[in-house]
Amino acid sequence: MSRTGAVLSLQRTERFGHAEVFALIGALSFLVARFVPVLSIGYACPLKALAGIPCATCGMTHAFVALAHGHVGAAVAASPLGALLAALAWAYAALDLLRAAAGWPLPVPARGAWRVATAVGIALLLANWAWLLSRGRAA
Repeated sequence: MSRTGAVLSLQRTERFGHAEVFALIGALSFLVARFVPVLSIGYACPLKALAGIPCATCGMTHAFVALAHGHVGAAVAASPLGALLAALAWAYAALDLLRAAAGWPLPVPARGAWRVATAVGIALLLANWAWLLSRGRAA
């Protein structure tokens, strides 16, 4: 077998990469949120404890747990961004499992997609924080 053939063969047999790691993290986050009593740990947000205001990610654990139990309204009330992230992470895990089982290749993002995604993510995080501050919520 030529050297090129060996490299191509190796690339085709590789089945576990970054996509699967992120899908696994998403699936594990659902399992933990659904079956582990994480809300009884008694952890307090350091910013809320020190300054009396919620941080940009306050309520996300509550949102994940509520959504894992099917309580969409409670998840959004705890943290709109947390509810969105939970739904997206779990959908990604399911879709990547389907993609891997079917043997489909990973889609390739368009050029510049990561910059746009980063900008949107920062904007969503800031909007979530503004919402939390306006509601005076922290979890």
